Amino acid sequence: MKTIRLFKRSKGFTLIELLIVIAIILILIAIALPNFLEAQQRAKIANVRAGMRGIGTAIEAFRTERGVLLIDFWDDGTAAASERWRTKLAMIGRNPIVPYTTFEECYYPLTSPAAYLTSLPIDPFNDPSRSVGFSANEKGLAYIYFDNDVLDPNPANSDHGVEYYAPGGPGQVLFGAVPLKIEEFALLSVGPDRFIERINGYSTIRGIPYSPTNGTNSIGDMVFRSSGIPG
Repeated sequence: MKTIRLFKRSKGFTLIELLIVIAIILILIAIALPNFLEAQQRAKIANVRAGMRGIGTAIEAFRTERGVLLIDFWDDGTAAASERWRTKLAMIGRNPIVPYTTFEECYYPLTSPAAYLTSLPIDPFNDPSRSVGFSANEKGLAYIYFDNDVLDPNPANSDHGVEYYAPGGPGQVLFGAVPLKIEEFALLSVGPDRFIERINGYSTIRGIPYSPTNGTNSIGDMVFRSSGIPG
């Protein structure tokens, strides 16, 4: 007598079952991906704030040793800036009698001969290929340095940095920004939207503060101030 073996036929997935599995996977991705990107953005924002604090410490050490602040975009292109470069900044970088063209140029004196910074500061939100809200020749990778350093004693040439933080700026009434004090400096990151905001109706006023309460990717610029006043 022949022995008959019965083999149980294995059951595979049906097309409908596969489609259901794929749909579930896509739903999970749709839920998880925004949260992942949000977490990445929050981490980048935290790194920016920590990085600016570190740079601020380096600038304070520089000021303690040299007795002066750096030269920002509102100081360059002047005889007073050139004089400070020759007498206080060890002539590091090029003579600022010719206006700066990148944000990094402000920081060169921090790298030599004393290394207050081991490398030039980089704003991860900045785009060196385009202007982020200033004139076309003012761009770069670095955080934007500005101050209320009275480099030129002529009151007509006083320096107030980003217009939003200038004494008497109309934007301060609207948003309550505190003007920079004399000899106060600040660092600005263009923020998650990667652009320096302008206040509607005031085309020259820049530096609207960023607030994560408006959303992680909301408009506004992150500002570190040496006085400790919130930006």
